[in-house]
Amino acid sequence: MLRKKCSVFVLATLFAAGSTQTVFSQEHSIKIDLTKSRGATSTVVGSGFHIKLAASDAARSPHIQRNLGTTSGPQGMQAAQAAGTAVPSVPSPGFYPADLTYFGGATLTDMQSNNVYVNEESCGSVRTCWGNPARFLRDLNESSFIRLTDQYTGTRGRYRVGESTSVTVTPTTSAFGTNEITQDAIVNIVYNAASELGTGYGHEYHVFLPAGIDTCFPGDHVCYSPDNPATFVFCAYHGSIDFTDIGHVLVSVEPYQNVTGCQAFPPNPNGELADSTNSVLSHELIESITDPDVGSGWVAVNSLAVLGDEIGDLCEPVGVQCLNNPYFCDSYVMLNEHRYEIQLEYSNNYHACAPGP
Repeated sequence: MLRKKCSVFVLATLFAAGSTQTVFSQEHSIKIDLTKSRGATSTVVGSGFHIKLAASDAARSPHIQRNLGTTSGPQGMQAAQAAGTAVPSVPSPGFYPADLTYFGGATLTDMQSNNVYVNEESCGSVRTCWGNPARFLRDLNESSFIRLTDQYTGTRGRYRVGESTSVTVTPTTSAFGTNEITQDAIVNIVYNAASELGTGYGHEYHVFLPAGIDTCFPGDHVCYSPDNPATFVFCAYHGSIDFTDIGHVLVSVEPYQNVTGCQAFPPNPNGELADSTNSVLSHELIESITDPDVGSGWVAVNSLAVLGDEIGDLCEPVGVQCLNNPYFCDSYVMLNEHRYEIQLEYSNNYHACAPGP
């Protein structure tokens, strides 16, 4: 599998900090001041990311790979494929024989989500920018839906929502003339948030970008760029970053999801903005639980069609196809007595996409 190698770089103190805002009474938000960055001498020594493809022409290009970075998972996947991983008979009600295979890496069993809100002042508040990610995560964590992951972790995982952070970043001009927050800037934000709140497998930092902001991997060919279809490849991604001083940090990045190619199809019980955010957020969180160090946890390798797919990829809504086949759409599920429109996740128990264990 082809991979892009992330360059090693020194984090710089580049951006000014914004004001603190406590968005909801249940969410404690703190300010991260990037002008006092602790990362001036820290170096990134390794990283690996897995992208959620957009429903776009650029994402369908044959050279596009989901895994980007320096982790060793793809070699393991190729080895398993060469060994001819067996696929058992699919019992009723199973209908999608692409079970996930375990490669011996970490899974998450006790972890808190730390939301990182970037430039929320540009659209007014967390609620008007993205919906209510903190409440959604609490409902997901307290639901039976999240228990689907227990079959992969081998235990009843404990997942919760920790403190959030708020930062202001000045976008740069992208290669195609639009506003961009670069991956280097995102890594700098994550470094500072993790330095404040904690590192390792006990935290994941969900970085939310507002409407009108693009972001690309180095090279500007693999991007979230709905305003530039030629490079619009992904909706979101998750993965890990290793720093020389603070160590291992888990991250997901969710740009603005209420755009063609990423959004949840109507009708939306919480509105199109919130449910578009929620479905992609659940995709990234659950993939992080089952494969935090990309390619070393639970991954599909049963055929070239699904090679490298994770638990969420196998059940992604597939664009306009969902208009003719509800299986390809997000589903309506109850999480902690609240109704949401989110995608299902793959269950080895059922050999199918499922809403719970």
